[in-house]
Amino acid sequence: MASALLKPSFFCLVALPFSAWADDVPPPWQSEVELGLQALSGNSDSITLNTRLGMSYTSGPYRHTSEAKFLLVEKDGEEDKRKGEMESQANYKFDPSRYVLANITYTNDKYGPYFDDFTFATGLGYQAIWREDMTLLLEVGPGYRYQKPNLDEIDDDDLILPHNVQEFIVRGQAEWMWQMTKTAELQGRLTTISGPSNTSFEARLSVQTSLIDDLAIKISTTQKYINDVPPGLSNLDSIFTVNMVYKF
Repeated sequence: MASALLKPSFFCLVALPFSAWADDVPPPWQSEVELGLQALSGNSDSITLNTRLGMSYTSGPYRHTSEAKFLLVEKDGEEDKRKGEMESQANYKFDPSRYVLANITYTNDKYGPYFDDFTFATGLGYQAIWREDMTLLLEVGPGYRYQKPNLDEIDDDDLILPHNVQEFIVRGQAEWMWQMTKTAELQGRLTTISGPSNTSFEARLSVQTSLIDDLAIKISTTQKYINDVPPGLSNLDSIFTVNMVYKF
């Protein structure tokens, strides 16, 4: 079973949600790896692997961040879920508090409701707060969305409608970080994407506490709301994770 965990491939580019953007920023490259693993045995065997790999690069007015996540679930020796997510964003700062951006988000889910879920957006960003202990970034702009549903895997409880989506969208995002203490950090992100087919809101909140040196524990929750869902389903989905984090 352990060898099966090595088979799926990861998306290669990833990055931290926040990386200081001041004149005294340390090395331009920053990276981190997260890993959460749950194994159950007894009447039934299951393994859940939840990972995130990150890297960011900042040089002068340029900043690039990416994020890749991977989820694998095996039950009784058979693969039950395999999902990969990638987000990459490039920014160019044209004055002390404003920047232009290009964002790409892609999800591939072999057993989930979508084979492919792709979004591209551009726009403007604004540093509403930029202090050593707290930052707040605001972004808005137009984009394009493509979604291809997995008709063979759609269940009665999936929050999607069974048709392809190709449409122009408007994307907005607020990203916040608070360094509460020397060892504890709180991060939040609210992203909304609106198009003719539906409007979604995704809120992420995480608390990260250092254990020793570059090793930390991270607790996070994601709440996603979709306004147009199949009849009888709730518009809200939730995810909760606990991961170990190593920064390098």
